[in-house]
Amino acid sequence: MDKKRDGCFWLIWEGKMKQKEKEIIRMMRTGKRLNISKIARQLGMPVSTVNDAIKRIEKKYMIKRSSLLDYDKLGYNANALAAVKIKNGKQEFLDYIKDMKFVNSIYHINSGYDILIDVVFKDVARLKFWIEEIKKHFSLEISVFHIFGIEEKERWVP
Repeated sequence: MDKKRDGCFWLIWEGKMKQKEKEIIRMMRTGKRLNISKIARQLGMPVSTVNDAIKRIEKKYMIKRSSLLDYDKLGYNANALAAVKIKNGKQEFLDYIKDMKFVNSIYHINSGYDILIDVVFKDVARLKFWIEEIKKHFSLEISVFHIFGIEEKERWVP
């Protein structure tokens, strides 16, 4: 990142999070099962300090702790992003989809669409059926982007 060009952004992040906290988060996000004593040893910090830092990180910066799943290995071979423009009944649509088990994430977006939905199905036929069902119940436009592989996922830390 160019500190001069993006100076304002750089200062915001530098002021919010300590360097050691960033290092702890990077280690936690590797996907490896690291215990607190291993993190402390690698960073040259006392275990109690790392434990306190993790509690502070969880309280201030984390939405939730979760594992990243390999959906293919679980038999879910149709992962897609659905960009949706809702003509009317936006809240009803959100209420309708938010508790569906195959809806992984819902994002509010711009660029002519209202929301982006990350969905995971066992196969493309079930994905297509879901699309047809929501089109029957709601007045909307939808563009679906099938995800065929993931190069990197959930790796950025400020």
